[in-house]
Amino acid sequence: MKGRIDIRVSNSRASFRFTLNRNITVVRGDSGTGKTTLYEMIAEHTRLGKASGVEIAAPCPCVALTDMDWQNQLGHTRGSVVFIDEGADYLASRGFASAIQKTDNYYVIFNRENLHELPYSVEEIYEIRTSTRYHTLKKIYQRREGYVYSQARTQQKARADVLLTEDSHAGYQFYQRLYEGTAVRCETAKSNSGVYTWLQDHPEQNVFVMADGAAFGSEIDRVMKLEKQRAGRITVCLPESFEWLILKSGLIPIKGVEKMLEDPGEQIESAKFFSWERFFEDYLIRGSAGTYYAYSKGRLLPFYAVRENLNRIIESVAEHMPETAHE
Repeated sequence: MKGRIDIRVSNSRASFRFTLNRNITVVRGDSGTGKTTLYEMIAEHTRLGKASGVEIAAPCPCVALTDMDWQNQLGHTRGSVVFIDEGADYLASRGFASAIQKTDNYYVIFNRENLHELPYSVEEIYEIRTSTRYHTLKKIYQRREGYVYSQARTQQKARADVLLTEDSHAGYQFYQRLYEGTAVRCETAKSNSGVYTWLQDHPEQNVFVMADGAAFGSEIDRVMKLEKQRAGRITVCLPESFEWLILKSGLIPIKGVEKMLEDPGEQIESAKFFSWERFFEDYLIRGSAGTYYAYSKGRLLPFYAVRENLNRIIESVAEHMPETAHE
């Protein structure tokens, strides 16, 4: 499946309306916020259909995944929105992540804990907002200008000693070149989960975190807690991905890229791309193949390290990045 999916779930007691934008949506919240109510409504409809008294308006089937023999149920589910209740012991396992990776379903996961095996977006983490019997989903983390995420009331330009990225390949090489000859030191955490560990190990550093928002959902909770605790010392910038920055810059002349960037979800098949991050990487590699600027994830070509091109690539986030000696 691909694209946005509008869903309405209702019975005589409650009504939920929301839109799914990507293949993985995480819904959080304390007890009594409506998560269990929504899941149970879907589960009742899965078991009893119209006899459940639950009405579902959606362009595809909506089903609840049960704990009993979930692998068999998932194996027979195609082109559906699958709802999974919190507390399912398989949710955090590699087996579950592997099982859903190549399916063409969308997944709505009710869970309070971080799911480190799943590459879900910081943009698709929600809580339920309630007004009488009507319920909607509200994003927990709101993006500010320059793709900065912060719990502070005001946003200021970062003054960082270190730019920290989870990328250890082309993206890391890019930022090394960008800040070459400046007072800003570039470091790699080597993975999404490594970002939090690095920040914990360097409490005195002023850090600008640059990570791929399309796959950073499982880490944002604990990183943002540190950002709040160390007010003014940690800035978190989460564009979709490094490859997305390149595509958005217009540096690479790929036919149709502007239209794609207006609404990526309309082109991203969930069965082929487990996250938007992977889609943007594939799109850039295919679009630049056979040229002198052919993109490689493993090594940054000299073309991308030219000062003019460096500045062009970071243009959409540059306003809130640490200053360079070349500005």
